[in-house]
Amino acid sequence: MKRLEKLAKPAASSLLQCESARVISHNDADGITSAGLICSALQRADIPFQATLVSRLDQALIDSIEPPVIFCDMGSGKPHLVSQIEGDVFVFDHHTPVGNLNCVHVNPHLAGVDGAFEFSASGTVYSVIREMGDNLDLAGLALVGALGDRQMMIGANRTILEEAANAGVVEIRPGLKMDDGPIDSVLAGALDPLLDFSGDPEKTRAFVEELGITGELPKLGQKDLSRLSTALVLKILIQGSSAADSIVGETIRLKKEVVENAFELMWILNSCGKMEETGLALTLCMRDATFLPECRKINQEYKAQTLSEIRLVQDNLRETDKIRYAILDDMEAAGVVSGLCVRYLYADKPMIVMNRTEEMIKISARGNRLLVFCGLDLSVALREGAEKVGGNGGGHSVASGASIPIGTEEEFIEHVDRLVERQLSEGRKG
Repeated sequence: MKRLEKLAKPAASSLLQCESARVISHNDADGITSAGLICSALQRADIPFQATLVSRLDQALIDSIEPPVIFCDMGSGKPHLVSQIEGDVFVFDHHTPVGNLNCVHVNPHLAGVDGAFEFSASGTVYSVIREMGDNLDLAGLALVGALGDRQMMIGANRTILEEAANAGVVEIRPGLKMDDGPIDSVLAGALDPLLDFSGDPEKTRAFVEELGITGELPKLGQKDLSRLSTALVLKILIQGSSAADSIVGETIRLKKEVVENAFELMWILNSCGKMEETGLALTLCMRDATFLPECRKINQEYKAQTLSEIRLVQDNLRETDKIRYAILDDMEAAGVVSGLCVRYLYADKPMIVMNRTEEMIKISARGNRLLVFCGLDLSVALREGAEKVGGNGGGHSVASGASIPIGTEEEFIEHVDRLVERQLSEGRKG
């Protein structure tokens, strides 16, 4: 955080001079919490704002913008678009910067902090609003955003977590990183972890009865919690996944937000964003619980839909030497599906889900920490692969996206397969 202060302080000072602001942010959990953070800080500073949450930054959006404008969780990879705006522009992002931005730019990579694993866009925004006034009570949202991007509580994220815990904004407890509620209902509806009985209440009930455990999370006694945690970790290991640390360990309880369970709030926000109910999601981040029941219902519907899409990917899965991929039509949760698949089902290769729409092919690719350690960089692979077929792409080493013209799918896959092979080969040599 101290490294980021050199970027955050002047950004906050400039932002406080604005008479109004347009906020543009991504529509996933990290982007929505980023918007909630900056909008709350602007509201407290009596600066009028208008917020828009979108799936991607494109030319049509750029053409509609009147500055001052604040981009959250986007902008660092598209200087050719951002540079077209004349006036006050702020980019608060954590994606790998591409080229140079001639505006106020706060990004952990510019301070030597890894934006893929240890600092999110919401964390970046939080580093700015810390300098705008007494906004420590908002730190919980920054942690929710990091959870949404599957980041660990290390490095700068850890600094925020400890700062928030010391101030009583959050509470850290050992346990399962899952929703609250009756065990069988929570496990049956869970996608993270993705288990062989996910979505099947009867198989879930049999699993719980065999363990002899009843009660609710997070109210289980230590013995029952230990037994359940062990059983889940073993099941995940049998599936070939090493992601046990993503469900067992520190849990975060939010003491200032409308939902106390940080993991549950992350899923609700992500679900609302993907189901095009971003306005409802943003109200939760602004601490308005009016639509919380409706948001929870949307979350349940989105999880059921996502599970259905996971089954479709499994039924249509293809693979090359270095990647796995599926080509499907009009998916709603391609990014989440690819992430869950590579985390819990197919951990040895990157997963690419290609989503055909009427206008283009939208691509979501995910890896894991081990693959990145071995040399994988999906941001480079997708950007270069997409450019070779007339598209564009980018993101993080572990998670990236792209858009390519219809009909170029197989050529794109061939390029990416070669690029990933080269990365992993060079990584082994290193």
